[in-house]
Amino acid sequence: MAEEVMNGKHEKLAELGETIRARRENLGLSVQEVQEKTKIRSKYLMAIEAGDDKIAPGKAYFRVFLKSYAEFLGLDGLEFSRIYSEVSENKNRYRPHAVDIPRTPSNERAGGKRRRVRRKKGMGWVVKALIALALLAAVGWGVARLYDHFLRSEDPGGIAAPENGNGTGKIGDDPEPNEGNSTEGPAVGARVERSDPSEEVTVFKINQTPLKVTLETSPEEGTKCWIHVKADGETAMEKTMGPGETVDITAENEIQVRAGKPWVLSLRLNGQDLGVGGPYGPVKDLIFSYDQGI
Repeated sequence: MAEEVMNGKHEKLAELGETIRARRENLGLSVQEVQEKTKIRSKYLMAIEAGDDKIAPGKAYFRVFLKSYAEFLGLDGLEFSRIYSEVSENKNRYRPHAVDIPRTPSNERAGGKRRRVRRKKGMGWVVKALIALALLAAVGWGVARLYDHFLRSEDPGGIAAPENGNGTGKIGDDPEPNEGNSTEGPAVGARVERSDPSEEVTVFKINQTPLKVTLETSPEEGTKCWIHVKADGETAMEKTMGPGETVDITAENEIQVRAGKPWVLSLRLNGQDLGVGGPYGPVKDLIFSYDQGI
């Protein structure tokens, strides 16, 4: 039975690791890139993907690293941590049955003496165990807070934050017509307003329709960006863009783009340059919508 429990644990850990690895590769990230962003050493990242929790710091650190890695990739880190805790608990539920020893008057007397000694020793063991558990919980909490701080304290870079205090900004306000130039440019009278509800979401609103969004990747060799696009609520495309590739999307009311590497994307909305899709970090949702009232 012990062997069955261990096999079940290894299979579940391998399944978690495979999910993490597939997500990373789908986003076009290397282990080295993840290490630079999360500050988790590559050997621990590879151990997570392999489903091997026998890392030197201990299983508490493995659980924290697993949660941080999953959240960085846009997955539910708390759920991964919960599953790992359940797997570890199931492993410890199996205990071998005690072997019955024939009772005799002599060993009963000896057993009584031993039990009195063990009671005294047992109390000390319980106190030590409680102290060890408290220290382990404190270390786990501290490590979780430390890595959460690392993930949130990076210099965001990329698109400049809105300058006003309400989290919104306006891009382009009634530009003048460009006479004598036939090159496509911003639509006359178009106004774009930006807001950032969270680090993973940026919203651009424009007072003109139809919408035309242009995505262009940087030309450097090896550049890749996975995108999933919806136009007016319907899936329009899902692909991995290569270096220097351009994609145009049109819709009447709303375009949603989920980008695996927003920092390699340049954005244009109805001819207006919006800059890059976002800073180096996790997957980001870019929403472009028509709003007549802005």
